[in-house]
Amino acid sequence: MNPFEVNTPEDVTAIEVHELFVDVFTDFYQVKAIGHTFLNGPRGSGKSMMFRYMMPDCQVIEKKCALNELDYFSLYVPIKLTDINNPELERLKSNSNTFFNEHLLTTHVASKCFNYLLKFQEEIDKYLNEIREFYKNVFIWYVDISGGVTEDLNADYKSSSEYINSMVRIIDRMQSECKSYCKRIAINPTSQEDYKGALCNYLDFLYPILLKLKELPFMPKDKSLFLLIDDAGYLNSTQTKILNTWVSYRTSKFVSLKISTQLDYKSYNTINDKTIDYPHDYSQINIATVYTSSGKNYYQRIENIVEKRIKKYLDKDINPKVFFPADKAQVEAINKKYEEIKEQNNKDDKDYAGPDAARRYATSEYVKNLVAGRSGGTFSYAGFDNLVNISSGIIRYFLEPASTMFSEHLSRNNIDANEVDFIPDSIQNEIINSFSQKFLEDEFKKVIEQHGGKAESERLSKADKLHNLITGLGGMFRKIFVSNRTERVVFSVALNDLPDDELREILDLAIHYGYLHQSTIGNKKGTGRSKLFILSRTLAPFFKLDPTGFKGYKFMDSEILKIALINPQRFIVETTKNLATDENLQGPLFDNLHD
Repeated sequence: MNPFEVNTPEDVTAIEVHELFVDVFTDFYQVKAIGHTFLNGPRGSGKSMMFRYMMPDCQVIEKKCALNELDYFSLYVPIKLTDINNPELERLKSNSNTFFNEHLLTTHVASKCFNYLLKFQEEIDKYLNEIREFYKNVFIWYVDISGGVTEDLNADYKSSSEYINSMVRIIDRMQSECKSYCKRIAINPTSQEDYKGALCNYLDFLYPILLKLKELPFMPKDKSLFLLIDDAGYLNSTQTKILNTWVSYRTSKFVSLKISTQLDYKSYNTINDKTIDYPHDYSQINIATVYTSSGKNYYQRIENIVEKRIKKYLDKDINPKVFFPADKAQVEAINKKYEEIKEQNNKDDKDYAGPDAARRYATSEYVKNLVAGRSGGTFSYAGFDNLVNISSGIIRYFLEPASTMFSEHLSRNNIDANEVDFIPDSIQNEIINSFSQKFLEDEFKKVIEQHGGKAESERLSKADKLHNLITGLGGMFRKIFVSNRTERVVFSVALNDLPDDELREILDLAIHYGYLHQSTIGNKKGTGRSKLFILSRTLAPFFKLDPTGFKGYKFMDSEILKIALINPQRFIVETTKNLATDENLQGPLFDNLHD
């Protein structure tokens, strides 16, 4: 098997998760803590795998204990592959729209929760009497007061799992009746048909049922229940506000909502248009921002992931730097340049001056020689360090190209997987360049599909402006990289002022699609913080930038950055014409960056 193959968390067994998962909760401790939490990050940043690790079947292996001895009990609720966010609901009157949406969301969550319990059939079947009592005296009661039909529901079953199955069927029927009614109304808007089905909500149905569920003997006693709501950006606007309303109830001591998004969450307002407040109502994590500003932790995570995968699938102990070697000739040439610069800048009274200058300029000077055609060839992005940096805090962006590299190596050299001890640097460089190009060009087709249209009064669509922005930033960073400036490796722009609505909308799109990461940084006057926008290092090969090295950032007014939306070439010229005296190009961001 290809050790770097990317599987969805649903397709990975609990044993595989136990063997392959690298603990990231030291970086994201809020996810496992009691309390409502929003876990935000681009596709592939590891959100779903974190949730998979938190599931009870994984935790009993990890903790080597019984279900009722766990620190918490998680129930997984995926949103992506559902049809509860049907656009037909938006045609209904405002009040009924809210009631129906909450009913559909509530029954969806409840169905997923009870259905998941069937994974532990052997365990729950030990408690037939307790689950029978729960079914008849708790579940049926709340179905009844929610308006559901309870006649003929008092059947006696021979096993706990049959009772659980019955509860799932009842919940699914209540949901199906509501969907059918909504469709009939949507097809015939003048219909006078009254809705006669159940209407379930969080406080009067889901929450009290979950509280009673927690008291069953197979559940951890006096521990919190976690609802892992994955891909919440797929909820419609009304359902998003309903979920926020659940967060505002502050029931997290008993039931904590863990909500993942792909930076596409539609609103933080409740159904009454009140905002949920951070940190009082919830905690919030942005994976990309944390990993962008703490590269050492991310590097160690990828290193551990690679070591575990090589060991499991190849049965070998190989250092990741050995498995993904850099271009040897290039490394030697850059090291030679390093020593030359170090010697040229050596000062008796400043021991750090030579090494500092060498670290800043060695790669830049090497690339400038390539541009001038003095050495021939092109810059190679092979090597474990480069690949980690190019993945830009997104684990999938390391694994996907690594998987392709591995398969390509087998194919080109006609060898078996167990014969692989390293991936040739030429294959690494070819694949990672292709991956970077596809990240901007192929992936951008999704942006065009969603945002390619424009009004008659507009010359450019949002997709056009976004592409121009990325092109302008990449071009500017490239010119800085091959200049004679003090700080040459620059990936970030800090704004002196707040962007207007047009610029902010395009910046938000860039963040949503993973082309930019957002953070804040101390402003030049030391009186507050400025917004910082960091270009994804996945684009480093596309724009021929150094993904590693000494990082700087460039301050500018938002009006200057806005030029890039319309005319990226003019933006590049305007921002690089005074490189020799540019005081807005600032030094390292290590101490100043805010996680």
